[in-house]
Amino acid sequence: MTQFANPSKFTGLIVALASKTIKLRYKNSIFGYLWSMMNPLIYLMIFTFVFGHVFSEIDRYPLYALTGLIFWIFFSTTTIQIIESIINSSGVLKSINVPTIAFPLAAQLASIISLFLSLIPFFILMLFFGLKLGWESLLFFPILLLYTCFTLGASLILTSFNVYFRDMQLAWSSFMPAIFYATPIAYTSSLIPEKFLWVIKLNPLYHFVEALREVLYYNQVPSLATFALLTSIGAAMLALGLFVFNKLEKGFVSQY
Repeated sequence: MTQFANPSKFTGLIVALASKTIKLRYKNSIFGYLWSMMNPLIYLMIFTFVFGHVFSEIDRYPLYALTGLIFWIFFSTTTIQIIESIINSSGVLKSINVPTIAFPLAAQLASIISLFLSLIPFFILMLFFGLKLGWESLLFFPILLLYTCFTLGASLILTSFNVYFRDMQLAWSSFMPAIFYATPIAYTSSLIPEKFLWVIKLNPLYHFVEALREVLYYNQVPSLATFALLTSIGAAMLALGLFVFNKLEKGFVSQY
């Protein structure tokens, strides 16, 4: 992988592309990145007013829903942006010798930056809804790292196939609502009948959202088994994503 021959130059390229992505995203926008808050806020209002009374047994329901919503939206927006990254950059890739993988990595970095920017106001909102900080809250960062590895790996597979089959992006957008409702974001997994719980646990997002909630909502430390599982899922998906991307990358230019 020759793009890593000069790590500092390659890193600088990714940072520059991510910065450009963020600037273009909010170009000529009055409220800028504040628009990124609208999606989770709208969902939160709907969940609170519609499900807040139905799930009255869930303590601090707005906080419960918000901790899941923020990280679901991070996953959904990141995958869409990375899927589009290769096709949107086809003109550059045909005319300039730029490592192809720099564009998905830049899209991932831009999403992480947007996440942390949105977490500033949402952190205040979560405190209002009853967030209690403790040393275990710091475990949010390693869990987010593993979550990012999983998201990047899945997105690399999707964007690779999207170059050859342009229906992939539309299919993924259509499939995402099913993943959303198959993930305990607005509800708890305890509401699922025991005989069907194994189906929900096949969804990798279930394990990441539950772990993030454990440290931010329940103020508990996930077990070593949980961390081992998250590490395995994140590392395996990232390795698979890189493998698929490297295998299909040679034919990208002929598909533009």
